[in-house]
Amino acid sequence: MLSNGLVMLSVPYYAMDIIKGLVLAGALALTYFSAPYLTFYRVNRMKKIALSLMTLGLLQSTAALATAPTPVPAAIAEHNGPIRIAVIRNLGSDDNTTQFVAGALQEGKKLGFKISTFLSNGDDAKFQDFVNQAISQKYDGIILSQGRDPYSTALVKKAVDAGIKVAVFDTAVSGEIPGVTVSQQDDASLTELSFGQLVKDFNGKANIVKLWVAGFPPMERRQAAYQTLLKQNPGIKELESIGAVSSDVQGDTANKVGAILAKYPKGKIDAIWGTWDAFSQGAYKALKENGRTEIKLYSIDISNQDLQLMREAGSPWKVSVAVDPKLIGATNVRLIANKIAGEPTPATYDFKAAAIPQALLAAQPGAVNVASLGKIIPGWGQTEDFIAPWFATLEAKNK
Repeated sequence: MLSNGLVMLSVPYYAMDIIKGLVLAGALALTYFSAPYLTFYRVNRMKKIALSLMTLGLLQSTAALATAPTPVPAAIAEHNGPIRIAVIRNLGSDDNTTQFVAGALQEGKKLGFKISTFLSNGDDAKFQDFVNQAISQKYDGIILSQGRDPYSTALVKKAVDAGIKVAVFDTAVSGEIPGVTVSQQDDASLTELSFGQLVKDFNGKANIVKLWVAGFPPMERRQAAYQTLLKQNPGIKELESIGAVSSDVQGDTANKVGAILAKYPKGKIDAIWGTWDAFSQGAYKALKENGRTEIKLYSIDISNQDLQLMREAGSPWKVSVAVDPKLIGATNVRLIANKIAGEPTPATYDFKAAAIPQALLAAQPGAVNVASLGKIIPGWGQTEDFIAPWFATLEAKNK
C-alpha cells in the first residue's frame, strides 16, 4: 500500500530474520573494506571480528531460510473462519465407526478445521437428509461413508454443483465425478486373506455360515470375491447366509446365529465367516452363550473389542483382516484439505489390508489395541499419502 508517498511492503515474520542477517553482514563488510587508516594491528583485529560477524550474519539468514514454514494456500489461509467439514456415515456407532470418526476429528483438529459428524444407522432416508442439510448449510467439504445405490451419485453431484469439496469412502458412486475422490478398502484382499485362511485351515472342506448383507458397495465387492473363491474350492459348503444393518447389529446377529445353532447340532457347522466385525461380534456372543466354540470364526474389520475377544481363553475367533479405520477417517480429511487448497487429488484411492491372526495376538505379553498394532504389524495405521508440506504450518499454528 502507499503511505506518505512510500511503498510499504508486507513480509512474513521469518523474512525479517533473513533481511537482518544480510544487512548485518553487508554493513560489516563495508567497515572491513573501508579501514585503510587503521594501524596494521588494528586492521588485522578488525578483519577477524568482521569476518566472524559476517559468518554469524550469514548463518543467521541461512537458519531463517531453513526454518521458514511452507506458506498455506490462500484458499485456506484467507478463509473466513475455520474450514467446516461434514462427515456423514450410513452406519451406527459401532467400535469401527467410532474409530473412523475419531481419525477424522483428530486430523481436523490438527489442521484447525471444524469437523461435524452424522451417523444414520443404516437408514438411507436419514443419510440423504443429512447430506442435503450439509449442502444447504454450505459446508466447505463433505465426507460420505457407506452411501448406497441408487441415490449416492445424485447426492455427490448435487454437493459438487454447490461448490462443496467431496470425498467418499465405500460409497456407491457411478462413474467418475470431476473433483471427487472415491476411496475404498481392497475388498478382494480382505476376502482372500480372511476367507482364504478359513479354506486353508480346513484343507478346503468345511460347512460354513456366512454373515453378510446386500446393498453396501464393500459388501458387494466382498461377495464377488467370495463367490470366486467358492468356485475354486468346491469342498466349502455354505449352509446359511444372514445379516442385517440395524441400530443393534451385534444383538440382532447374536439372535440370528443362536437360531442357526439350534438348527444345526455339533459337528454340522465348521466355521463362520463374517464380512463385517459387527456381525462377527454378534456371532462370537452366540457361540459363547450356546457353548459352541468348536465353530471357528473368521472376520473382516477390526476394533479394540475384536482384539479383546480374540485374546480371550478358548476364543474361536481365528483371524481378522482389516485396514485401520482411524487412518481411513484421517486420510479422507486430508483429501478434502487438498481439494479446498486446489491441490491435485486422485479419482480413486485404495486402502491396503493386513491380516491379524489370533496366534500373533496370543504371543504378545501385554495388552494389544488397535493403536498399538503397528508394533507387531509393519505399516499398520500409517501412510504419508496426501500430507501436503503446508500441513506442518497449520499444525504448528493449531497446537
